[in-house]
Amino acid sequence: MNVNNISNSAENRLYTNENLWDKSGDITKAKFDTSKALKIENANVNETNRTPSEILYIPSEDIDYEKCTGKDGKEFTVTSYCKIKGETLNKDYLDVFASKAQGKDVNYYDYYVNNFVAKIAQNFSDISSLKEDEKSIKKGIDDLALEMKRNISKGISNNIENLNTKFKVNGVDFTLKELVDSSKVMDYACSIVNTLGGMDYNDYAEMGIAKGKVSSYGEKNLNAEQQKLLNSTMSARIQKVIDSEPEISTVIEDLKRVNIKIDMVTDKNSKYYAVKSLERATNKEYAQKIMDTFANVDYSNEKSFDKAIEEYKNLIKPTLEEAGIINIGENNALDFTIDYEANNLKTLFDKDYKRVISSSVKLKTLYGHSLDVYR
Repeated sequence: MNVNNISNSAENRLYTNENLWDKSGDITKAKFDTSKALKIENANVNETNRTPSEILYIPSEDIDYEKCTGKDGKEFTVTSYCKIKGETLNKDYLDVFASKAQGKDVNYYDYYVNNFVAKIAQNFSDISSLKEDEKSIKKGIDDLALEMKRNISKGISNNIENLNTKFKVNGVDFTLKELVDSSKVMDYACSIVNTLGGMDYNDYAEMGIAKGKVSSYGEKNLNAEQQKLLNSTMSARIQKVIDSEPEISTVIEDLKRVNIKIDMVTDKNSKYYAVKSLERATNKEYAQKIMDTFANVDYSNEKSFDKAIEEYKNLIKPTLEEAGIINIGENNALDFTIDYEANNLKTLFDKDYKRVISSSVKLKTLYGHSLDVYR
């Protein structure tokens, strides 16, 4: 059994046949020990005379299943582990690998390896490269340990900047620093993108910022092959989000089925919203123009970003007016809304900005089970 064969249920159980139990009902041949879960042998206990050496038992709330989109636009899933036998797996990967290279015992080392592989695959693999990437990343970790051992013997620091081991992902080589830094950039950029549906024009602006941040980072820090992988993956993910947005007619029919009445706009001059009461961007060309405004920004240059913000204010104004937001007398609702949206976008310029919408699994990684009361 390996970590990718675990089903997502309330609890992950391995159901056993009768020969695992003695007359008193005690388990005689099965040992429940999650610390060895990645090294299970003879796990098919449904066959006669086959017994497991170890059986995995991990609550599903301690396992994270992440759906990802690769540069081919297709989805795949990676599995990582938040907690094993009460221990949260939150140590820095470099510290874990360095400790292993020094010959120290690292609790649940195989799980840390699995989590590192999952994190990298999540950001750079696609469905066709995943299996090979998992093997090559693990090989990279083994090679890294050997390099660290050599450095220790020579008195060389194992700072991440000094490590030259190559990791091959989706056919592209990265050093550990390039891999970790690029993965962080992808994480932060992807966090900006609205994947919950119901996209308005400001969501397209945010997607443009996500694309631009990845592109700007690549131009300054990566070679051409590496840039291409990051940019194509980010573009595919954004296109997946756009393509998954249902047609407005489908949305209306869905609302009607639950007895919510929506009046279609009858104004022939309607340009930005097919339905005024649903603020969804239906002028795709205009939405693309807004996205491109931010995608083409140099995110190492704040003036370049400020220029895009001013252009955005002009672009978003007619969409807000069509939605019924206008200035009347001393009520400057339109000006206020334009400034409000622009200021929200300005917060995304920070290279360390990351929007967090956490699942219960990820929250428990940080805070433990105390959050159960808030469910």
